[in-house]
Amino acid sequence: MSYLWTLLIGLAGALIGVKLKLPAGALVGSMVAVGLVNVWGIIPIPTPPAGIRFAMQLVLGTILGTKLTADTFLALKDLWRPALLCTAIAIGTGVLSGYLVSRWLGIERLTALLGTAPGGISDMSLIALDMGAQTSTVMVMHLARLISVIVVVPWVVRLLVQPGTS
Repeated sequence: MSYLWTLLIGLAGALIGVKLKLPAGALVGSMVAVGLVNVWGIIPIPTPPAGIRFAMQLVLGTILGTKLTADTFLALKDLWRPALLCTAIAIGTGVLSGYLVSRWLGIERLTALLGTAPGGISDMSLIALDMGAQTSTVMVMHLARLISVIVVVPWVVRLLVQPGTS
């Protein structure tokens, strides 16, 4: 019965997240709702069985796989250099950030590296869970990054790109 309540709380949070137009609203909303209920101890939130993690990775991998098309691979002909450069910069800054966060703030190294790694909150949280990192810390780090990017990037882009310029 606790699993059913957990799913209903997650569903309510997901609907609220989508209604509020949060970034990744269903994911963030359900995570926050279940997390708050768990923190407040309103009802016992059970740890999902191990098979659920596999199922979530399967679903996520399938969804991401549907985004790969023939056009994606054709675009690589022109975009492989910028994609490779962006990837190297993102991974390099993520590793450097993770090292500094670990060293300066005392967060365990694996958790810090996954918390600062380029990637989405769901992807990196699943990887953290799989690798034995502090998953809740990774989630919070990515959620803070996601919200910051959503707030700051449009403002910076408006400053850098004037209307009518390319």
